Amino acid sequence: MEKSALLGGTKTVTIDYQTAGNMPLVSEKSKKAVMDLLDKGQISASPLVQAFEKKFADYTGSKYSLCTNNGTASLHSALFAVGVGPGDEVIVPTYTFWATAVPIIAGHGIPVFCDVDPDSYCLDPASIEKKITKNTKAIMVVHVWGNPADMDSIMDIAKKYDLKVIEDCSHAHGAMWKDKKIGSIGDVGCFSLQGSKPLPAGEGGILVTDNRTYYERAVAFGHYDRVGSFPSDSLYSKYYLTGLGYKYRVHPLGIAIADCELDELDNRNDIRMKNALAFEAGISSLPFMTPQKIYDAAKRQYSYHYMTYDSSKFGGLSLQTFLKALRSEGVICGDCGYGRLHQSPLFTDGQPYGKGCPVKCSSAAENPDRNKFLDISEYLAMNTFMAAPRFEKECDDLIAQYISAYKKIALNLDGLLIYEKANPVDQNASPKSGRSINIL
Repeated sequence: MEKSALLGGTKTVTIDYQTAGNMPLVSEKSKKAVMDLLDKGQISASPLVQAFEKKFADYTGSKYSLCTNNGTASLHSALFAVGVGPGDEVIVPTYTFWATAVPIIAGHGIPVFCDVDPDSYCLDPASIEKKITKNTKAIMVVHVWGNPADMDSIMDIAKKYDLKVIEDCSHAHGAMWKDKKIGSIGDVGCFSLQGSKPLPAGEGGILVTDNRTYYERAVAFGHYDRVGSFPSDSLYSKYYLTGLGYKYRVHPLGIAIADCELDELDNRNDIRMKNALAFEAGISSLPFMTPQKIYDAAKRQYSYHYMTYDSSKFGGLSLQTFLKALRSEGVICGDCGYGRLHQSPLFTDGQPYGKGCPVKCSSAAENPDRNKFLDISEYLAMNTFMAAPRFEKECDDLIAQYISAYKKIALNLDGLLIYEKANPVDQNASPKSGRSINIL
C-alpha cells in the first residue's frame, strides 16, 4: 500500500491544475473587446450593455434583462421589483452565501430561514410550506453550487399561497429545469458575473424577468439614467429625474468580457459536466463521501464541486484531517462556508438597522420560531466540502490523479487515525469564512 503524503509518502497529484485543468480567466477575444471600448472611450456607459442584456434575455428565454454592478445588487433590485417592503417575510435558505439573505434586510423585509434537502442541498419544499405566514411575500430559491432546486414543487407552493419567486442563479448559468433555463421559471432570476463564476465579468450581475412592471421597477430602483426611456404609459417614467435612490449601473468593460464568454458558455458547461461525471464515477466506490443529488428534471452546471463527508463511514476521522490529507496529496479542496447564516449576529441581535429590526421589530415578533428547526443545514455546514476545482477543459490525466488521491486516502485510514490522535484538531481555531470557496 502506498503511504499517504501526509504520513510521509509521495504526492499523488503532480499535474499542474492551472496549466492542465483551468482556462485563462479572460480570453484573447474578451481582451480585444475591452480594448475596443477603451479606444472608443466607453468606460462608463456603452450601447454594448443593452445589446448584452438582449442577448442574455434571449439566452435564458426571458423578455427582459437588466445588468447591475454585481449579483448582490441584482438580488436587491429583484426584491424591490416584486414588492418586498417593510414587514414582508421572505423565505430563504441558510445554506447559501450571505448576499442571498442580507438584501432582504436592506429592502426592509424579514428573512425567514428555511431548511434544505439533505441530498440536493437546495430548498426543501416541505420546509418552505412550514415557514409560510400571513406576512410571507416571496420565496428566494438558490440553485446552490449550480444544482437546480425542485422548481415544480416550489412553483406549486408559490401559486397556492400567492407568493413571488426570486431565483438566485449565481452558480447556475446555463443550468436547466426540464426545457427551461434556470432563472426564467420564477418571477425574477438573478445571476452573478463575478470573476469566479462560469460567466465572468470581473464584477457584475444581471437579472431576467418576463414581467414588464418588475423590469421597470428594477430599472427605476438602480438606473436613474434609463427611466426616461420608459413608454409613456409606464407608472415609473415620472421618476426620470431622480430614480429611486440607488445607482447599480454595471461597468461596460466587464460586460465586454461577459459578452464574449457567453458565446462559449454552453460548450464549456458541457466540458465541465463531462469532467465532473468522470470524477464522481471514479470515487463512487468510497462510501464516506456523497455527491449532490441531481433531480431527474434538472440539468445542473458544475460551478462548484461539493460533496457530503460522513466520518462515521470512515473510522470517525474528522473532516479537517481528511482535507489536510487530501491537500498533502496535491488535491485542491476546502471546507464549506454555508449553513450558518441564521446564527449570524446580523440575524440574531437585530442591532445594525435600529429598533431591533429585522429580528425584534413588531412584525418579526409575530413569528418567533421563524429561524429555528434548521438541523439539515447545520449538518451540511459541518459536513460538506469542496472536493475538487472546476475542471474547465479536457484533462483526463489530471482527473485520474484526483481519483487516485482519494483512493489512496481511503487505504490509509489506520495511519490517518494515528496521525489525528497525535495531532488533534484545534477546536478553538478561527471561525471559517462564509464564502463559497474556502480552499485549504
